[in-house]
Amino acid sequence: MISNLHLHSRFSDGMSWPEDVALEAARAGLDMVALTDHDTMAGVERFARQCQSLSIVAVPACEIDVFEPQIDYKSELLAYFPYGDIETCAPATKGLLNDSLTHRRARLEFFIKSAQELYPETPLSFEDLFKDKTAFEFDEGLAQRISWSKVDLFLYLKARRCIHPEMNYKTFKKRFFGNGMLKKYKLDKPDVASIVRAAHADGGFVVVPHLGHLWDDDYSLIYKETEKLRALLAWFRRAGVDGIELYWYNSEYKSAKINELVREVAKPQGFFFTYGSDCHGAGSGKHTIMKFKGPFEGFPARKSIA
Repeated sequence: MISNLHLHSRFSDGMSWPEDVALEAARAGLDMVALTDHDTMAGVERFARQCQSLSIVAVPACEIDVFEPQIDYKSELLAYFPYGDIETCAPATKGLLNDSLTHRRARLEFFIKSAQELYPETPLSFEDLFKDKTAFEFDEGLAQRISWSKVDLFLYLKARRCIHPEMNYKTFKKRFFGNGMLKKYKLDKPDVASIVRAAHADGGFVVVPHLGHLWDDDYSLIYKETEKLRALLAWFRRAGVDGIELYWYNSEYKSAKINELVREVAKPQGFFFTYGSDCHGAGSGKHTIMKFKGPFEGFPARKSIA
Protein backbone atom coordinates (compact mmCIF):
# COMPACT_ATOMS: atom_id res chain seq x y z
CA MET A 1 0.00 0.00 0.00
CA ILE A 2 1.28 3.47 -0.85
CA SER A 3 1.81 5.04 2.55
CA ASN A 4 2.94 8.09 4.47
CA LEU A 5 2.94 7.24 8.17
CA HIS A 6 4.29 10.50 9.62
CA LEU A 7 1.82 13.42 9.53
CA HIS A 8 1.00 16.19 12.01
CA SER A 9 -2.13 18.21 12.75
CA ARG A 10 -3.08 21.24 14.80
CA PHE A 11 -3.38 18.98 17.84
CA SER A 12 0.41 19.40 18.03
CA ASP A 13 2.60 21.55 15.78
CA GLY A 14 0.85 21.00 12.44
CA MET A 15 -1.04 23.71 10.60
CA SER A 16 -4.27 21.84 9.71
CA TRP A 17 -6.98 20.00 11.63
CA PRO A 18 -7.09 16.20 11.18
CA GLU A 19 -9.90 16.26 8.61
CA ASP A 20 -7.92 18.54 6.31
CA VAL A 21 -4.81 16.37 6.68
CA ALA A 22 -6.90 13.39 5.54
CA LEU A 23 -8.14 15.33 2.51
CA GLU A 24 -4.55 16.14 1.54
CA ALA A 25 -3.66 12.46 1.90
CA ALA A 26 -6.41 11.59 -0.56
CA ARG A 27 -5.15 14.18 -3.02
CA ALA A 28 -1.65 12.72 -2.68
CA GLY A 29 -2.94 9.29 -3.72
CA LEU A 30 -2.14 7.60 -0.42
CA ASP A 31 -3.63 4.25 0.59
CA MET A 32 -2.42 4.13 4.20
CA VAL A 33 -1.66 7.04 6.53
CA ALA A 34 -1.01 7.82 10.18
CA LEU A 35 -1.53 10.98 12.18
CA THR A 36 1.52 11.13 14.44
CA ASP A 37 1.05 14.22 16.56
CA HIS A 38 3.62 14.89 19.26
CA ASP A 39 2.69 13.37 22.61
CA THR A 40 -1.05 13.19 21.87
CA MET A 41 -3.54 10.94 20.11
CA ALA A 42 -6.38 13.44 20.51
CA GLY A 43 -6.87 13.88 16.76
CA VAL A 44 -6.72 10.19 15.82
CA GLU A 45 -10.47 9.48 15.90
CA ARG A 46 -11.35 12.54 13.82
CA PHE A 47 -8.61 11.67 11.35
CA ALA A 48 -9.73 8.04 11.08
CA ARG A 49 -13.37 8.97 10.44
CA GLN A 50 -12.40 11.29 7.59
CA CYS A 51 -9.98 8.72 6.15
CA GLN A 52 -12.71 6.06 6.21
CA SER A 53 -15.00 8.32 4.20
CA LEU A 54 -12.19 8.66 1.64
CA SER A 55 -11.40 4.90 1.52
CA ILE A 56 -7.97 5.40 3.09
CA VAL A 57 -6.56 3.14 5.83
CA ALA A 58 -5.72 5.16 8.95
CA VAL A 59 -3.37 3.64 11.55
CA PRO A 60 -3.71 4.93 15.14
CA ALA A 61 -0.35 6.45 16.05
CA CYS A 62 1.63 9.19 17.76
CA GLU A 63 5.16 10.59 17.93
CA ILE A 64 6.60 10.61 21.43
CA ASP A 65 9.37 12.93 22.57
CA VAL A 66 12.12 10.97 24.27
CA PHE A 67 15.37 11.45 26.12
CA GLU A 68 17.56 8.38 26.45
CA PRO A 69 20.62 9.09 28.64
CA GLN A 70 22.28 5.76 27.83
CA ILE A 71 22.93 6.86 24.23
CA ASP A 72 22.30 10.62 24.60
CA TYR A 73 19.32 10.33 22.25
CA LYS A 74 17.23 13.53 22.30
CA SER A 75 14.62 13.05 19.63
CA GLU A 76 11.39 11.10 19.13
CA LEU A 77 9.98 7.62 18.64
CA LEU A 78 6.90 6.76 16.60
CA ALA A 79 4.30 4.37 18.06
CA TYR A 80 1.76 2.58 15.85
CA PHE A 81 -1.29 0.52 16.82
CA PRO A 82 -2.52 -1.06 13.56
CA TYR A 83 -4.51 -3.82 15.24
CA GLY A 84 -6.19 -1.71 17.88
CA ASP A 85 -9.70 -0.25 17.89
CA ILE A 86 -9.55 3.45 17.01
CA GLU A 87 -11.57 4.55 20.03
CA THR A 88 -10.12 2.31 22.74
CA CYS A 89 -6.59 1.42 21.61
CA ALA A 90 -3.33 2.15 23.42
CA PRO A 91 -4.44 2.78 27.03
CA ALA A 92 -0.93 2.35 28.45
CA THR A 93 0.59 4.64 25.83
CA LYS A 94 -2.13 7.25 26.35
CA GLY A 95 -1.36 7.20 30.06
CA LEU A 96 2.25 8.01 29.24
CA LEU A 97 1.13 10.77 26.89
CA ASN A 98 -1.13 12.35 29.51
CA ASP A 99 1.92 13.02 31.67
CA SER A 100 3.69 14.60 28.70
CA LEU A 101 0.66 16.78 27.90
CA THR A 102 0.62 18.09 31.46
CA HIS A 103 4.31 18.97 31.27
CA ARG A 104 3.89 20.64 27.87
CA ARG A 105 1.01 22.80 29.10
CA ALA A 106 3.01 23.89 32.16
CA ARG A 107 6.02 24.73 29.98
CA LEU A 108 3.98 26.88 27.60
CA GLU A 109 2.36 28.81 30.44
CA PHE A 110 5.85 29.39 31.88
CA PHE A 111 7.04 30.72 28.50
CA ILE A 112 4.06 33.06 28.28
CA LYS A 113 4.89 34.52 31.70
CA SER A 114 8.45 35.04 30.52
CA ALA A 115 7.17 36.73 27.34
CA GLN A 116 4.91 38.97 29.44
CA GLU A 117 8.02 40.29 31.19
CA LEU A 118 9.72 40.83 27.83
CA TYR A 119 6.70 42.58 26.25
CA PRO A 120 4.86 44.25 29.17
CA GLU A 121 2.85 46.53 26.87
CA THR A 122 1.33 43.61 24.89
CA PRO A 123 -1.51 41.68 26.55
CA LEU A 124 -0.36 38.04 26.33
CA SER A 125 -2.10 35.05 27.90
CA PHE A 126 -2.53 31.32 27.45
CA GLU A 127 -6.25 31.79 26.73
CA ASP A 128 -5.44 34.31 23.99
CA LEU A 129 -2.83 31.96 22.48
CA PHE A 130 -5.45 29.18 22.47
CA LYS A 131 -7.83 31.37 20.44
CA ASP A 132 -5.03 32.32 18.06
CA LYS A 133 -4.11 28.66 17.43
CA THR A 134 -7.60 27.15 17.23
CA ALA A 135 -9.81 30.08 16.10
CA PHE A 136 -12.21 28.97 18.90
CA GLU A 137 -13.20 30.54 22.18
CA PHE A 138 -11.22 29.10 25.07
CA ASP A 139 -12.20 25.50 25.86
CA GLU A 140 -10.39 23.89 28.79
CA GLY A 141 -11.25 20.37 27.63
CA LEU A 142 -9.71 20.93 24.20
CA ALA A 143 -6.76 22.80 25.73
CA GLN A 144 -5.93 19.71 27.80
CA ARG A 145 -5.81 17.50 24.68
CA ILE A 146 -3.53 19.70 22.57
CA SER A 147 0.21 19.09 22.73
CA TRP A 148 1.55 22.62 23.25
CA SER A 149 4.97 23.44 21.80
CA LYS A 150 7.50 26.20 21.23
CA VAL A 151 6.06 26.47 17.71
CA ASP A 152 2.77 27.64 19.24
CA LEU A 153 4.61 30.33 21.20
CA PHE A 154 6.53 31.39 18.09
CA LEU A 155 3.39 31.74 15.96
CA TYR A 156 1.54 33.54 18.77
CA LEU A 157 4.29 36.12 19.31
CA LYS A 158 4.40 36.68 15.56
CA ALA A 159 0.61 37.14 15.45
CA ARG A 160 0.81 39.70 18.26
CA ARG A 161 3.59 41.60 16.43
CA CYS A 162 6.13 40.91 19.17
CA ILE A 163 8.62 39.51 16.64
CA HIS A 164 9.35 40.38 13.04
CA PRO A 165 6.89 38.75 10.61
CA GLU A 166 9.75 37.47 8.44
CA MET A 167 11.53 35.69 11.30
CA ASN A 168 11.59 31.89 10.92
CA TYR A 169 11.33 29.36 13.71
CA LYS A 170 14.99 28.38 13.66
CA THR A 171 16.08 31.99 14.12
CA PHE A 172 13.46 32.45 16.84
CA LYS A 173 14.77 29.50 18.85
CA LYS A 174 18.36 30.66 18.56
CA ARG A 175 17.63 34.27 19.47
CA PHE A 176 15.03 33.81 22.20
CA PHE A 177 16.14 30.59 23.86
CA GLY A 178 19.78 30.26 22.82
CA ASN A 179 20.56 33.84 23.88
CA GLY A 180 18.37 33.76 26.97
CA MET A 181 15.77 36.36 25.98
CA LEU A 182 13.12 33.93 27.22
CA LYS A 183 13.64 31.83 30.31
CA LYS A 184 14.35 28.14 29.75
CA TYR A 185 12.21 25.29 30.99
CA LYS A 186 13.37 21.67 31.07
CA LEU A 187 10.67 19.37 29.73
CA ASP A 188 10.51 15.94 31.36
CA LYS A 189 10.55 13.19 28.71
CA PRO A 190 10.27 9.40 28.95
CA ASP A 191 13.16 7.10 28.09
CA VAL A 192 13.12 4.44 25.38
CA ALA A 193 12.30 1.59 27.76
CA SER A 194 9.18 3.38 29.05
CA ILE A 195 7.88 3.99 25.53
CA VAL A 196 8.60 0.45 24.32
CA ARG A 197 7.01 -1.05 27.42
CA ALA A 198 3.81 1.00 27.03
CA ALA A 199 3.48 0.50 23.25
CA HIS A 200 4.12 -3.23 23.43
CA ALA A 201 1.64 -3.59 26.31
CA ASP A 202 -0.89 -2.07 23.92
CA GLY A 203 0.02 -4.48 21.12
CA GLY A 204 1.75 -1.72 19.19
CA PHE A 205 5.05 -1.17 17.39
CA VAL A 206 7.83 1.36 18.00
CA VAL A 207 9.72 2.94 15.10
CA VAL A 208 12.76 5.24 15.03
CA PRO A 209 12.05 8.26 12.80
CA HIS A 210 14.35 10.43 10.65
CA LEU A 211 17.66 8.81 11.64
CA GLY A 212 19.57 11.10 9.30
CA HIS A 213 18.81 14.06 11.58
CA LEU A 214 21.36 12.67 14.03
CA TRP A 215 24.00 13.43 11.39
CA ASP A 216 22.43 16.73 10.24
CA ASP A 217 21.05 14.88 7.17
CA ASP A 218 24.60 14.66 5.79
CA TYR A 219 24.96 11.44 3.78
CA SER A 220 28.76 11.61 3.57
CA LEU A 221 28.99 11.90 7.36
CA ILE A 222 26.55 9.03 7.94
CA TYR A 223 28.48 6.88 5.47
CA LYS A 224 31.75 7.75 7.22
CA GLU A 225 30.21 6.72 10.54
CA THR A 226 28.41 3.61 9.29
CA GLU A 227 29.69 1.55 12.21
CA LYS A 228 28.33 4.13 14.64
CA LEU A 229 24.97 3.86 12.88
CA ARG A 230 25.14 0.06 13.09
CA ALA A 231 25.90 0.19 16.82
CA LEU A 232 23.09 2.67 17.46
CA LEU A 233 20.57 0.51 15.62
CA ALA A 234 21.77 -2.56 17.53
CA TRP A 235 21.11 -0.69 20.79
CA PHE A 236 17.58 0.18 19.67
CA ARG A 237 16.93 -3.42 18.63
CA ARG A 238 18.06 -4.73 22.03
CA ALA A 239 15.79 -2.14 23.63
CA GLY A 240 12.80 -3.64 21.80
CA VAL A 241 12.34 -1.11 18.99
CA ASP A 242 10.61 -2.74 16.03
CA GLY A 243 11.08 -0.58 12.94
CA ILE A 244 12.97 2.19 11.17
CA GLU A 245 11.44 5.04 9.19
CA LEU A 246 12.54 5.79 5.64
CA TYR A 247 12.25 9.55 5.44
CA TRP A 248 12.08 12.63 3.25
CA TYR A 249 15.40 14.53 3.57
CA ASN A 250 14.41 17.59 1.49
CA SER A 251 15.48 16.20 -1.89
CA GLU A 252 14.93 13.02 -3.85
CA TYR A 253 18.66 12.38 -4.25
CA LYS A 254 19.53 12.88 -0.58
CA SER A 255 16.51 10.88 0.56
CA ALA A 256 17.40 7.97 -1.71
CA LYS A 257 21.05 7.90 -0.59
CA ILE A 258 20.37 8.13 3.15
CA ASN A 259 17.45 5.70 3.09
CA GLU A 260 19.41 3.17 1.05
CA LEU A 261 22.23 3.20 3.60
CA VAL A 262 19.85 3.04 6.57
CA ARG A 263 17.98 0.11 5.03
CA GLU A 264 21.21 -1.73 4.25
CA VAL A 265 22.42 -1.42 7.84
CA ALA A 266 19.07 -1.98 9.59
CA LYS A 267 17.60 -4.89 7.63
CA PRO A 268 20.01 -7.59 8.88
CA GLN A 269 19.15 -6.53 12.44
CA GLY A 270 15.51 -7.52 11.96
CA PHE A 271 13.78 -4.15 11.67
CA PHE A 272 10.81 -3.50 9.39
CA PHE A 273 10.53 -0.20 7.49
CA THR A 274 7.91 2.53 7.30
CA TYR A 275 7.71 5.59 5.05
CA GLY A 276 7.16 9.09 6.45
CA SER A 277 7.51 12.68 5.31
CA ASP A 278 6.89 14.45 8.66
CA CYS A 279 4.38 16.79 7.02
CA HIS A 280 3.28 19.76 9.16
CA GLY A 281 1.05 21.40 6.56
CA ALA A 282 0.95 24.49 4.37
CA GLY A 283 2.84 27.45 5.78
CA SER A 284 4.90 25.36 8.18
CA GLY A 285 8.06 25.06 6.07
CA LYS A 286 7.49 21.27 6.09
CA HIS A 287 4.58 20.79 3.70
CA THR A 288 5.85 17.46 2.43
CA ILE A 289 2.82 15.19 2.06
CA MET A 290 3.05 15.39 -1.75
CA LYS A 291 6.81 14.84 -1.83
CA PHE A 292 7.40 11.46 -0.23
CA LYS A 293 5.56 8.15 0.05
CA GLY A 294 6.41 4.50 -0.36
CA PRO A 295 5.12 0.96 -0.93
CA PHE A 296 4.72 -0.13 2.69
CA GLU A 297 4.78 -3.91 3.11
CA GLY A 298 2.59 -3.81 6.19
CA PHE A 299 3.13 -4.26 9.90
CA PRO A 300 4.35 -7.59 11.28
CA ALA A 301 1.91 -10.03 12.86
CA ARG A 302 0.08 -8.68 15.86
CA LYS A 303 2.28 -8.34 18.93
CA SER A 304 1.24 -10.28 21.98
CA ILE A 305 -0.07 -7.91 24.65
CA ALA A 306 1.93 -8.08 27.87
